[in-house]
Amino acid sequence: MNIVEHRLRKRDTTTPKKRVFIAIILNIMIVVLQLIYGFVSNSISLLTDALHNLQDVVSLIIALIAIMIVQKLPTKEMTFGFLRSEALAGFVNSLLLILAILTVIVFSVHRLINPEEVEGVYVILFGLVGFIANLVSAKMLDFHHHHEEEDHHHEDINIKAVYLHLLSDASISLGVFVGGVLIYLYKVYWVDPVLSILFSLYILKESISIIKKSYDILMEAVPKHIDVDRILQEMRDNFKDIKEIHDLHIWSLSSHDLYLSAHIVVEQMSIRDYDKLLEKLEKFFRERGINHITVQPESEEFRCEILH
Repeated sequence: MNIVEHRLRKRDTTTPKKRVFIAIILNIMIVVLQLIYGFVSNSISLLTDALHNLQDVVSLIIALIAIMIVQKLPTKEMTFGFLRSEALAGFVNSLLLILAILTVIVFSVHRLINPEEVEGVYVILFGLVGFIANLVSAKMLDFHHHHEEEDHHHEDINIKAVYLHLLSDASISLGVFVGGVLIYLYKVYWVDPVLSILFSLYILKESISIIKKSYDILMEAVPKHIDVDRILQEMRDNFKDIKEIHDLHIWSLSSHDLYLSAHIVVEQMSIRDYDKLLEKLEKFFRERGINHITVQPESEEFRCEILH
């Protein structure tokens, strides 16, 4: 048997790649326009929004690379393939987003203390352009924000991280737009930074959630929705042939691929009977969202030798 044979699914990534690429082009256009008219209007808020959109371009490029890497088949050196690139990209994207959000908050507080006069018309126009463009980009990626597979809910944390990036920029651009309207009509300069702070705090909370999920995958932690004690009890209740379960490990390679390995102590049985037991175990674990299992059978005598 070839060492790189693996039961990993080959995913269709044509649509995600195409939509992420379109979002990259759209965000580059936003950055260029906001930089130009930020300088023309003397609007620091527009320039800040442009820098935040530039961060989105970087995040989208990282996400596109991750999508392509995940599709690569396993090799002799990388026998599990490159599935963890999704979690790595989600982790990096979220860290960058948190840094960008903290920068925006600091800047907004400074602007709140030291308001400056700007050309409200340009702020309104390009705040609205940024809001619409980012919202369109986020909507394009929202289709891949979650998946229903074998009756279990999965999230692509890489795409979700970029989705949140775009959503954060749409929110901040909306704040810039609303602030621009109020500045133009009432010369109320403190509204823009206040809205930016409120939106930033919300996105910060969501980003921390993504970092936690990515971290758990990278550290091979048991997924939060898996109750190990409950699974062990259900196995004891449903499989009377299994006398003991030990060395149980459950971990994720990606948001789609949940793995389990375990040693089970069984009574003496034929290979055919064990195949039937294994088939039932695979069905049992699939119903609980675990789609890759490795189970090692042991006799009670063998187990005693190992333990002693």
